[in-house]
Amino acid sequence: MHNSSSNNRKPIRVWVDGCFDLVHFGHANALRQAKSLGDQLIVGIHSDKEITKHKGPPVFYEKERYRLIRAMKWVDEVVEDAPYFTYVKTLEKYSCDFCVHGDDLVVSNDGSDPYAEVKATNRYKEVKRTEGISTTALVSRMLKRIQQLQDQGTYASQFSSSTECSIRRTQSLDSVLKSKDKFMHPCKTKETLSPIYPGLNSNCSKANDVTDSINVSIWSTGGMTYMPNILRISQFCSGQFREPNSNDIVVYVPGTFDLFHIGHLSFLEQCLKLGNYLLVGLYSDKTSSFESGRMGSILTLQERLLSVLACRYVSNVIIDAPYVIPPNLLDHFNVNYVAIGWDKNLTPTLEGLDPMMVCKERGILRRIDSGCNVTTSLVISRIMKNRLLYEERNQKKVNKEVQLASKFLTSS
Repeated sequence: MHNSSSNNRKPIRVWVDGCFDLVHFGHANALRQAKSLGDQLIVGIHSDKEITKHKGPPVFYEKERYRLIRAMKWVDEVVEDAPYFTYVKTLEKYSCDFCVHGDDLVVSNDGSDPYAEVKATNRYKEVKRTEGISTTALVSRMLKRIQQLQDQGTYASQFSSSTECSIRRTQSLDSVLKSKDKFMHPCKTKETLSPIYPGLNSNCSKANDVTDSINVSIWSTGGMTYMPNILRISQFCSGQFREPNSNDIVVYVPGTFDLFHIGHLSFLEQCLKLGNYLLVGLYSDKTSSFESGRMGSILTLQERLLSVLACRYVSNVIIDAPYVIPPNLLDHFNVNYVAIGWDKNLTPTLEGLDPMMVCKERGILRRIDSGCNVTTSLVISRIMKNRLLYEERNQKKVNKEVQLASKFLTSS
């Protein structure tokens, strides 16, 4: 970030626009890089109507995307319903010096470049795209995970063609994923028990086993999966992270935070009414499978970490947080409250231990109503209901990127 106060110069205002569907750490990293090129970051977000016209229906609705981007710590302003094509007049309207985008291929529904005008006037800059992640890749990852569950032998007798059809198109996924007796008990294998008995082998699919997704080109993922590294984590740790002091009211929030969505954000915002210091306890991939009784997280622990670090409300994060909260964790971080969702199911350990036993004994456990019904299951159900549409959209995107790449390589 530039220091505009040192020489009283006009602050450099940077414009970034996009769909920001399934808001993920790749979006966050692009915004972080864009902010480093100036003083103020203005983010234009396309409406559902514009995205549907050029790409197909988004998974996250526009109001959700507006709020999620506003909550990112690098963002200064959000412009709602930004035009899909970036014009010089848009930069002028919001007093922006230039536009920033990732170095991936971008095309409209007619094959034209939405940034052609700002490129022609030298008001366009590129930042490096984030490897191993894209909205297209995430959708494919979810579709592949669903297919894996349906293909498992333990599910064969439970999914008739009519049941499968209803799940794909109409049924809320919560009723499927949370119906442990009928659908999800096959996932209670050694992996889901391993957070309590870590010596057991893993049998269920892990989050990072599905990164090699179908219908994703190298232009969407950078040709590789995300490889956790300390530099990327340190880049996301700038800003609000600090040790709690004696005046802070510390709220500990344990969870998986998979596909960081508007439900998570609403929950954290409500937790801020309890205190001013949010300490997030991020579950491992195995623990997330155990505590939810579902199919496990879509994103890996390290991927979920970056999404949480990007949120401006979070003060610190415990990585691979213990499922059963011990007294020394509460004492070390001076925790005043432990907050969980109002409907969160507290699954006992194999030994019958209540994960919140110490919190209950101390009288610091609070159940929070976020006021939002969006869950990770609901997000996945949106994909399932439009499965064929999203598969077709992803394939069209791949075909278009391959065609553009061929033209680029031929001309260079």
